[in-house]
Amino acid sequence: MNFLAHLHIATRCQSQLMGNLLADFVRGKPDGRFSQETVEGVYLHRFVDGYIDSLDTVKACRELFPKPLYRYSAIALDIFWDHALATQWSLFHPSGFEPFLRDAEHQCRAAISREPFPLPEHFLHLHNKMWKEQWLPSYQDIHTLPFVLKRMSARSPRMGPLAETAHVLIEHRETLLAQFPSIYSDVLHAASTFKAQQKEKRP
Repeated sequence: MNFLAHLHIATRCQSQLMGNLLADFVRGKPDGRFSQETVEGVYLHRFVDGYIDSLDTVKACRELFPKPLYRYSAIALDIFWDHALATQWSLFHPSGFEPFLRDAEHQCRAAISREPFPLPEHFLHLHNKMWKEQWLPSYQDIHTLPFVLKRMSARSPRMGPLAETAHVLIEHRETLLAQFPSIYSDVLHAASTFKAQQKEKRP
């Protein structure tokens, strides 16, 4: 799951949106390094990432990628699921897409201003860039994905082949879109259960 899905899942689970975005920028245990609300968001994000990768349906989707690109398929699918959610939004959320994004941005910025602990500078830079450049609305267009994957592939030489996964996503778009409602419904249910368990463990 990528930015949009993590924001939506956090909303459905009544989890802090900013913490769910922050998770990719935090290594190790977040406990004691951020507020409890933020820490729980980080853990929800991590649970979702692990859960979706374990699903047999997702493993079958990864088999659509040629062998040389298989190791990059999970990352590519994470990007695609945001495209799927953006295009099938009305199936999973009662309000419109644009109002949701406005509210999500407001909640994230408010959480950043309230956070009593320092947040990673790289996260703050990307967070501002994501909203300013309207990354999330752009996921509605399948032809945004090659640009996103190319940008991600430039992070290191070993990630270079990630850019080549875009043509697989475009070629198998309809197959992947058909699989998404079942996959995402499963993820939402599991995430809600995990969030309830988090609440029970609070002191």
